[in-house]
Amino acid sequence: MDVLSLVMRLRGSLYRCGQVARALQGRVPAEKKPPDSPLQRSVAISLADRLCQELLLIEAYELAPELEVYSEEMADLPSEIAALFAGNRHRYALIIDPIDGTEDFVRGRPHYAHMVGILDQSTGRMAAGLIYFPTAMRLYFAVRGMGAFLADGLWGAPQALATVEPPRSVGDVKRLDHGDRAAFERLGLEVVPPESASAAYELIRVARGHVGAMVMRHFHGHDLAIPGVIIEELGGAVLDGAGEPARFEKGMPRMPLVVLSLAPSLAREIVNNVG
Repeated sequence: MDVLSLVMRLRGSLYRCGQVARALQGRVPAEKKPPDSPLQRSVAISLADRLCQELLLIEAYELAPELEVYSEEMADLPSEIAALFAGNRHRYALIIDPIDGTEDFVRGRPHYAHMVGILDQSTGRMAAGLIYFPTAMRLYFAVRGMGAFLADGLWGAPQALATVEPPRSVGDVKRLDHGDRAAFERLGLEVVPPESASAAYELIRVARGHVGAMVMRHFHGHDLAIPGVIIEELGGAVLDGAGEPARFEKGMPRMPLVVLSLAPSLAREIVNNVG
């Protein structure tokens, strides 16, 4: 499969999702979904999540009907759309988060995103990842082995992202424990407050070198894997609790510990102290 070609075509699907979200923001109420575990803190969902999911899957069927798929809100997917991919067996799986940061979306905030990844199931790593922020009309994407890119505006020309030296800091995200915070103090890491409810937005802050690292406990795989390939293509590291490159499964279960940083040495230093 030509991963780069599929990525370029998925851009249009993400832009159309952005049109849906921008049109509906402030016009659809927040709903609640059942938590998938006692660890889940955000249970917000909206009509826009479901519409974006349906749009992305229907367009994916036109682009690559043979792929396996996973989407965060599959429980709300009409059976007719789910049937399009039923029984598929393929090396690659399309991983979708229709709206990452739904709490930001329903509160009228700008930092929510649409995310799509292409998981290589033979390696457990993302072959590509795309993150689109519709309010800013800004797309970040990476293709493994080809680099990481930024495109501004509708169909803006992709520009290669530059790697920068990250600060010695760590993001203050949910589910950090007392041991984590003690380790940060011991390592001399500044703890930086979050700017959004979107994991994608917070991890792009890592990719841009605004925050040195993120220590993510019990986040779903898609929250980590899609931004993670962007960080890796910039020379960074996405490590599990054993200090190995994180591997992901199609069902995107929660991961006990993943540390992400543009500086592999910083990621490993943190893992050695919190893992």
